[in-house]
This record gives sequence, structure tokens and C-alpha cells, in this order.
Amino acid sequence: MSVATPLLADHATFQFSHEGWSHAVHHAGNDAAPPLLLLPELPGIAPGLLLFAARLRAAGYKVYIAQLFGGTGQRAPLRNAARLCISREFAFLRAGVSAPVTQWLQALAGHISDLHAGAAVGAIGMCVTGGFVIPLVLHPRVTAVVAAQPSVPLSLSYALTGKGGGAQRAALPLDAQQLQAVRHALQQGGCALLAVRCRADRLCPPDKLQRLQQEFPVGLQVREYGGPEDHNSAGERSHATYTKEYRLAPPDDDSHPSRQAWRDLLGFLRAHLPPLHSST
Repeated sequence: MSVATPLLADHATFQFSHEGWSHAVHHAGNDAAPPLLLLPELPGIAPGLLLFAARLRAAGYKVYIAQLFGGTGQRAPLRNAARLCISREFAFLRAGVSAPVTQWLQALAGHISDLHAGAAVGAIGMCVTGGFVIPLVLHPRVTAVVAAQPSVPLSLSYALTGKGGGAQRAALPLDAQQLQAVRHALQQGGCALLAVRCRADRLCPPDKLQRLQQEFPVGLQVREYGGPEDHNSAGERSHATYTKEYRLAPPDDDSHPSRQAWRDLLGFLRAHLPPLHSST
């Protein structure tokens, strides 16, 4: 079924429900290509997310976008953030609590694998969803998981000033039992985890990736990009590794951190979710 919006004109959609939760899933690409689940970095389906999805399709993947919150092409960050803060499904901003949406995502990963005759599945979460994607390591048919600039639970004081925040800077939206299960799964070697951030990023402090390294000493790769004071052309600190930073970078600057991040991402995916064809 096609989606009635120009932004998603080249996508089809289905509604996926599991244990009382239901969300739209948009997909496009070659049905014979390895499936890749992409989670939005912000509420809604933004043009930048779709440009990233298009690059992934060109690199040889069938991309599924789970519309977890917000509308399509709508910018209402404060309203959507407020909804997330009180959402039982996401347990937003709560440290040490595994959100119910992670169970929905695991069920969706299994469904996507079934659509591809039991093929291995990859997954990418960004910003708000960067932490929620980590439990997908537990699914037996997920072989590659990417946590890009995982930002929640958010340390608001550190994000605004670069100071304070305490333990919240390293907090993760996972409970102790789930952390242990993910650690064990990574040690078994069936899935690999990649965590990335920009060094100038205050929404995803370095503490979060350090915490991930402490929790997951095996099976985790960590990449950081740029300098500690890097700003993009809008005067904002670098954050959105694969979307905004890539879009704002000079197109002919292969040395730009966002281009290196893209190359590293493709290398990770090709090692753990090899495509049938590729182009960069």
C-alpha cells in the first residue's frame, strides 16, 4: 500500500502491531537486498531521514523506517517531546528502565526477517532512538546494530552548558537485566554493535559511549568524529552524524568527518550484513 504523502511517494507502508502497540512501517528498495531497519532520530519522518534512507538503499539495502512518533514532514519538536516524556511505551528520560517499545522493535525485526525468507537483519537507531535500538542485539536474526549519538536519557544541564549532569550523562534507557542479556549476546558473537558520536556533541556526551564500552567489552565498536568544538554552518554543535552533518558538509570534501562516518558505517554493515550490490 502506498503512503499518501509526497515525502513517501516512493515507499509502501504497513501497520505492525505487537502486544498492544502499533506503528506504521515504511519501506522501499530491492526486495532481494538485505533488510535494514531504520529508526527516526527525532519525532516524525523528516526529509533528512529519507535522504539517509536513500543512500542506504543505493548502498545495497532494503530499508524499513519505523514511524514510532510524530507525523510526516511536520516540525513540532516541543509538543512531540512532551508526549514522549509521559509515554509509557518509551519510558523517555528514565535511566535504568527498559522501554516497552524495545519488545515491539524485536517483534518487528522478526517480521522483517520473515518477509525476507529468514534473512539476517540490521538496525540503526539515532539520537532519541539510539538507546532503544541496542536490545535488538538480542534477536537471533539481527546481526548488525548501530547506535548513533544515543541521547536519552538526556542530561539537560550538560546539553545547554557543557557542565554538570552527573550520572545522567552516562545513563542508558536499559535496565540491569537487559544490559546483562545484551552483554552475553555480544560475547556469543552472533551480532555486532557500533556506537558513534561527534566529539562536539552535548546531546550525546562522551560518558554514554564510555558507559557502553564498560557494559559491553566484547562485540562493541566505538567511533567518534570531528573535534571537540566543531560547529556546522548553522552555528550549532555537530550532532546528527549521518543526516544533518552529512547534508551540510561540502559535497566534494571526502575528508569531512561525516563522510568518514558514512564510510565506517558501510564498512560495519558490509562486515555483518553484506549487500548483494553496492554503490557509494
